[in-house]
Amino acid sequence: MSQKENKFFVTTPIYYTNGIPHIGHAYSSIIADTIARYQKISWKKVKFSTWVDENSQKALIKAKEAKMKIEDYLDMMADKHKAVWDGLGIKYTDFIRTTEKRHHKLVREVLQKSFDNGDIYEGEYEWLYCVWCEAFKKDEDLVYLNKEQNITFPISPKVKVNDNIIKVCPDHLKEPDKIKEKNYFFRLSKYQRFLEEFYEKNPEFIIPSDRFNEVKAFVKRGLEDFSISRETNKFGIKLSFDETQVTYVWYDALFNYITVCQNWDEYFWPANLHIVWKDIIRFHGVFWPAMLKSAWYELPKNILTTWFFTVDWQKISKSLWNVIDPVEFSKKYSKDLLTLYLLSSFNIGQDGDFDQHQAILTYNAKLANNLGNLVNRVVVLSLKLEEEKGKLEWEILTENLWIFRWLDFEVSSLWKQFKNWEEKIINFDWSIKWSIDLLIKNFDREIKNYNLKNSLDLNFKFLDLINNYTTEKEPWKTIKEDEEKTREILYTIAEWLRQVALNLYVFFPEKMIELFGKLWLENYKKRLKNWELEALRKEKTIFEIKEKWSNLFERIEI
Repeated sequence: MSQKENKFFVTTPIYYTNGIPHIGHAYSSIIADTIARYQKISWKKVKFSTWVDENSQKALIKAKEAKMKIEDYLDMMADKHKAVWDGLGIKYTDFIRTTEKRHHKLVREVLQKSFDNGDIYEGEYEWLYCVWCEAFKKDEDLVYLNKEQNITFPISPKVKVNDNIIKVCPDHLKEPDKIKEKNYFFRLSKYQRFLEEFYEKNPEFIIPSDRFNEVKAFVKRGLEDFSISRETNKFGIKLSFDETQVTYVWYDALFNYITVCQNWDEYFWPANLHIVWKDIIRFHGVFWPAMLKSAWYELPKNILTTWFFTVDWQKISKSLWNVIDPVEFSKKYSKDLLTLYLLSSFNIGQDGDFDQHQAILTYNAKLANNLGNLVNRVVVLSLKLEEEKGKLEWEILTENLWIFRWLDFEVSSLWKQFKNWEEKIINFDWSIKWSIDLLIKNFDREIKNYNLKNSLDLNFKFLDLINNYTTEKEPWKTIKEDEEKTREILYTIAEWLRQVALNLYVFFPEKMIELFGKLWLENYKKRLKNWELEALRKEKTIFEIKEKWSNLFERIEI
């Protein structure tokens, strides 16, 4: 396998430096962290980058409001961003700031390449610019704001602008600046045909497909050249061919993805996956591929677009006091609760709501009651065995041990839900190994396609089957009459739990290592870090349970 084939490069959105990350930002980083962890244990060299976007007008505004030097303000905010990701245990490999010298050097080089290629030209620009979006706007991009009633409504020629009714950015409810100055433009229109052909050849370039359809529709309407520089801004990266101007923030920020792949890390480019918010998909899906093509870089493999979500059905807003600090939330409840609910309550790319009450109920049901109780049962009952206490071996199971006859309907109804399942499953006998292989096959497919909700659902539905099997077999009764049969039952449950835990490790690494410890499975943390996932899945394991531990997941009282 070549270096290119053996690598995986995932990136978070480029976070603005003017605010501290909240739960919405944590959502994107947790997605990236989960995907990176799966790739790490699957024999891949992984680069996982996150960043702060510092070369912007709003950073200057915020520094002035804080009565700080811009350099001091940026240092403080970068430290606060790192503190959030470190507090959540996000295992990024790179943290980059757009003010770093290596980044300035690269951006000036790529701008010069595009200029020499004839893709950058000088012109005069007159348009509207939202500092907070860091984007130029057209009239149709804005909404009216009635300042007296504090309501917004669509742009209409029938409405007259006055002191009470103004045109604002719909996201920030602020009037855009009117800009008229000499600028440099990028010939985006030149790349219309290239983009259309690229989209056709790469039908899964942007995920999910409905976001991709929006991008393709935008391109089909006809592309316009866009400004890449500002004459009035003095803070930022100067153009190599005209140092009186600094580059427009998106042209600057996006090349962060390349900056972290310089020198000995060059083989990591192109990125396997960019994770972005819906409001920046146009820049990543249209502008970015054209900019890369102009500067002779390969294009990224996939772009995963997350949607916005509300908190208790309200837009996240400081004025509504519903901005959730993800680190404080995790300390109060659980990082596992945060991960579970964010990744299992709605699909990536769809609208969702973070209901704190429902999040606790979900955690209690799936982790404390379902998974936690199963682990407790295996441990407690194994310690009650008379001979060779707590020892459960593969050899107690024969090749012809079939255990799923009683579950025909339940198993078939579960697996029928997933794509590409073509076997006839009604009235079919199931073996332990086949049931595990089927779980692994479907889990790997879903997570490789970045369907994290489906990946979690598979494992929790499988845990439901294990619970049903345990209830049906009643090992707490058979232990009094038939110890050999009880060992078979307990081994089956323990082996299923082990396989589920290997899957769930990518979501809940600390707790799954703790689960392996409760089953006295040694060195799993080290072995997973050494890319031994496949070897662990295939092992014939001996469980030698020696003592009872505290609960794996404690219930959270509402």
